[in-house]
Amino acid sequence: MKYSIHETRENKLYKHGIQVFSMLEYHGARKWLAETYGYGDSIDQDVDVNYNKHWSFYMKFNHYMLYVKGDEELSWFKIKFGEEV
Repeated sequence: MKYSIHETRENKLYKHGIQVFSMLEYHGARKWLAETYGYGDSIDQDVDVNYNKHWSFYMKFNHYMLYVKGDEELSWFKIKFGEEV
């Protein structure tokens, strides 16, 4: 899977942002995160995310982002999907 990792700046819940470059791979990663941590919230609104503290997602035309809480969740993501490209 092709993705890149970014540290989030103004986000108290999630330390890492993961940009996935393919919509099909993005949906596969969302499915895996839901199976691993439970369903996540979309953070496309300016409201607090209360449903799942481990991960969340954002999708807008050709922009596919996943957010994970910390280093542990990111490590499991890398084990599953390989290193970033």
